[in-house]
Amino acid sequence: DSRGRIAPERRFYFQLARELGMTVSELLDRMTASELTEWAALFSLENSEREQAANRARSKAKMG
Repeated sequence: DSRGRIAPERRFYFQLARELGMTVSELLDRMTASELTEWAALFSLENSEREQAANRARSKAKMG
């Protein structure tokens, strides 16, 4: 948008393209919508797992 923010879906495209070593254009040309959806689900799951691990670590540190 005009404030320099990228829509979440577009941001995901950039993250995945970087991960796979290609441009966003290459990514969108080469990958089906179904495969993109699966990648998005994987990224979401991994993010949730990282957040849960961080929360557990914070809880352990407080109980210390």
